[in-house]
Amino acid sequence: MTDVRTDGADRADSADLAGGAGRAGRLAVLGLGASVALFTVTGLLGPSVVALTLPQRAAWRPPYWFDTHPPPWLVVTLALTGLAVGALGLCAGLRAVSAGWKPSPRRLAALGIAGVTALTLVPPMASGDVLMYAAYGRIAARGGDPYLTAPAEYLLSAPDPVVAATERPWQTATSVYGPVGTWLQQAAAWLGGGSTQATVLGLQVTNSLAFVAVGLLAVRLAGRAPRARTRAVLCVLANPVLAWLVIAGAHNDAQAVVFAVAALVVVRRSPFAAGMLVGLGGAVKLTVGLYGLALLWALRRSPRAAAALCAGSLLTLAGTYVFAGPHVFDRVLAAPSFVSSGTPWRLLFGPLYLFVMPMPAARAVIAVASAVTTVLLAALLWRAVPPAVRGPVTGAIRGRPADSAGDPAADPTPEAVRVAAVLCLAWVFTTQYSLPWYDLLAWAPLAGLAAGRLDSMVLARTAMMAAAYVPGRVVDLPAAVGFVTDRIRDTVTPLVQIAILVWLVRWCLSHRDRPPAVEGVLPTGEDVRTRPERLPTSGGAGSGTP
Repeated sequence: MTDVRTDGADRADSADLAGGAGRAGRLAVLGLGASVALFTVTGLLGPSVVALTLPQRAAWRPPYWFDTHPPPWLVVTLALTGLAVGALGLCAGLRAVSAGWKPSPRRLAALGIAGVTALTLVPPMASGDVLMYAAYGRIAARGGDPYLTAPAEYLLSAPDPVVAATERPWQTATSVYGPVGTWLQQAAAWLGGGSTQATVLGLQVTNSLAFVAVGLLAVRLAGRAPRARTRAVLCVLANPVLAWLVIAGAHNDAQAVVFAVAALVVVRRSPFAAGMLVGLGGAVKLTVGLYGLALLWALRRSPRAAAALCAGSLLTLAGTYVFAGPHVFDRVLAAPSFVSSGTPWRLLFGPLYLFVMPMPAARAVIAVASAVTTVLLAALLWRAVPPAVRGPVTGAIRGRPADSAGDPAADPTPEAVRVAAVLCLAWVFTTQYSLPWYDLLAWAPLAGLAAGRLDSMVLARTAMMAAAYVPGRVVDLPAAVGFVTDRIRDTVTPLVQIAILVWLVRWCLSHRDRPPAVEGVLPTGEDVRTRPERLPTSGGAGSGTP
């Protein structure tokens, strides 16, 4: 009788936990939806210090807006509130999933896609980068070279409304993007036919499709366990903070990351194809080379497969960059000399060049310190980051002998996902030039890892950096609004980033002697508490086939 009562009490406790998780999950969904709604309203209000002004408007064609001329304090407040609500909703959702919330991953993904669509139909916000992309594409479409000719210089000889729409400080900057990125910009400009609004729409649609693809590929990497798939959807596709940065901001980072995540998906079947995909991503933004390093490490036991990966990468990189010429690297090589606002390094950089040394020397010192710190943090994360939720798929891969069937190492995907997360997290946390939309690089592999406290740290970093760039444009603000936004960007955000970094290092040190373990999820997605006789395998918490 005692055992029966105990079993009944355990079932009641489990039901209470599941019910509480379900309520928390529903509140999380409300928060996610409310966040996207606030962002959408901010765009619908029309041109402001947050939303861009798009010349040559055709009322029937998206993006859509009303000319309400909203005051700066209103749109800044709406955007910051949306970020706060979205970050809290995402945190609650991730916790609810760990506690037993079991929503339909497909419905959650549909909600995320609906949010992406809504933000694609309103003007870009927070950053004027998309106008720079449009200008580069227009210059290329009209026979110019955006790697040699800045928008302001181009306008001296060939007036053009799309190029003229470029905002400060990019009017005097040449392109820093790879040839594939430039070709996509050129295609949008060609389809736009000289209309700024139409060209920007083309770029928005391209970014949105790439972002949705990244989210769906992240779900694929998570395997078949429903809980792992739900977590992957929340991390990328239904992540309102990322949607604000990548979709509302119309940044092209998704165009690079989609190739890199696709490489993780196909590497087991074809290392050569994975290498080609990484090369294509690098031909948009070179930072996706971190994924290439992760894949190379995962294939280190098979020289043949590693060689195929390198061959594929070199083929696409050389085949694309040869059309642009070596001058495309000029601004890329100069990037390490810059220190962006909002990073911890900004607090050190100012005193260095004001009181200690000239600016070039200060930049060099910061660059070296940043590189060393990145390596050290990667070493700490190496021992602490949890494993991928999808266990290895047994069987031979191309470039490995057939007798490797049954060997967990035959599928390099889980290890590549984990190493990509380690490298990308170390880089976004410690590089001296870090912008919030760069974080998509780290969120994609993070979605494939087991849940843990690391999620909260990454979310706090991304949300705080996003708040620092509201607005992220060089615009004139009222004194009070300007004071608040400047303090958020130049004082509060660097201090918060330092606190998060300390939190991350302490977490790594507390986990450095522990073997990677899955927190509460078995290979089939079952809860450890309900099946104590089964233990997680060393491969991870999820199961599935590629």
